[in-house]
Amino acid sequence: MTLEELEKVPFRFVGHIAFSDEHQSTYYNEQYGFKMVTLTKCYDEGMTFGRTRRHFYYNGKWYKSLKKFLEAIKDVEFKEK
Repeated sequence: MTLEELEKVPFRFVGHIAFSDEHQSTYYNEQYGFKMVTLTKCYDEGMTFGRTRRHFYYNGKWYKSLKKFLEAIKDVEFKEK
């Protein structure tokens, strides 16, 4: 699967949790078993937000970069629903 194909994969919102220093949102795609977690740091008692990071999950392993995730799913065949 390429980046262009991954961008077409629909992720369903699963949940959100807010900590004092970070917000996390979780998304899931049932067709491929992909999970994605977005993490955003909070500063100044939750009034200022930092850059959002994404972590990806596939086949029992977490990937902290899009590049490594794309390497892991390169053999996954993209099928439009």
